[in-house]
Amino acid sequence: MLRSRMKQYLTFFSLLLLASSLSANGQPGQSVRVCSLNLAPQTMLNEQGQPDGYAVKILEAIAARLNWRLSIQYYPWVRVVHLAQQGDCDIVLTVLMREDYAQYMAFPAEPILMQRNVIAVRKGSHMQYDGNMANFVRKHSIAMYRDKAINDEFQQYRDAPWANIQLTKDAETNFKMLLLNRVEAVFENDLTAIMVLKKLNQLEQVTLLHPPLNETPAYITFPKAGKLAHSTALFDKAMADFKQTQTYQALQMEYLGTSEPDSSVKQP
Repeated sequence: MLRSRMKQYLTFFSLLLLASSLSANGQPGQSVRVCSLNLAPQTMLNEQGQPDGYAVKILEAIAARLNWRLSIQYYPWVRVVHLAQQGDCDIVLTVLMREDYAQYMAFPAEPILMQRNVIAVRKGSHMQYDGNMANFVRKHSIAMYRDKAINDEFQQYRDAPWANIQLTKDAETNFKMLLLNRVEAVFENDLTAIMVLKKLNQLEQVTLLHPPLNETPAYITFPKAGKLAHSTALFDKAMADFKQTQTYQALQMEYLGTSEPDSSVKQP
């Protein structure tokens, strides 16, 4: 009788621990809505039409630890912002640290990478960049995709009547325009620039100017109107554990070209 009762107590205690764990990590198999811009190599659809990329793989690893069942959908950035503000997304990939975004998204303690925006020009071009963004925008024709964000300073120049900026649907279109001499420069983050140029087999035909336009931390974020708004601490803990694994190091090498934490591909 005593042994039977002890067994019942242990079973009950185990169930309590399981319930506590599930409470901390969300409901079993909790459905999580993820909204993303298509931005290779951070987040993108692969050739099989499945979500892929550095941020996606990190999120999938974290989700496995927290028992989240992900549903990742891709939209233009304007649509992502609207869905996040309405609470129709629980997670957004990937988001730069900006004051306007922080108003409706909760940011984890650490970024998943430092995003370096650069100026790409045709190889052999005599153009240089001295850090004066306004001067460069005044002098040269530029292509960038419509949803591209750099910083608040550039946003003022982007809307200026004197700016010769052509807005397109994606990064690949921009680089095709550059290679065809239809624009003088492309504004893009270095990882996306290198990946697109490799895809076009034109990596040796383009130079990335120095210094970069800016370097901004990029995050996996949690819309405040979504159901995971208070999950940043859980995410931080799971992310810290994941960074200690060989899988994390392999992801950095595969997508970023380095195993050093939070670094970017060097200019080829």
